[in-house]
Amino acid sequence: MKVKGRHPSQIAMALMGRSRCHVQVAAVLADRHGIFGWGWNSSGWDGYGLHAEAHALQRANRKRLAQATMWVVARRKRSGNPVTARPCPSCQPLLKRLAVGRIMYRDGRGEWREL
Repeated sequence: MKVKGRHPSQIAMALMGRSRCHVQVAAVLADRHGIFGWGWNSSGWDGYGLHAEAHALQRANRKRLAQATMWVVARRKRSGNPVTARPCPSCQPLLKRLAVGRIMYRDGRGEWREL
């Protein structure tokens, strides 16, 4: 599953730079047809915070979620060191309710894990 030679995990890594938070998080949704949702964490419209997973889901075609993989990455803004990007307890029920097919996250050592 590549988009113009780039894997969705690479796109997620590039999107982290859009976050202005101390811990930068990005998420990308892709299926066999390509990327169809992406997002990063931010203060959100209400100022209370918008998680990268929720941001990606807002942009997504919900009919494609069952066959999709969500790639989630995080790092510390100051040092650039990876942080475990496992979706938080508030995002996990959302991902389950919307039946996202598969969730891959990068751990603190930079290794990919499946949720």
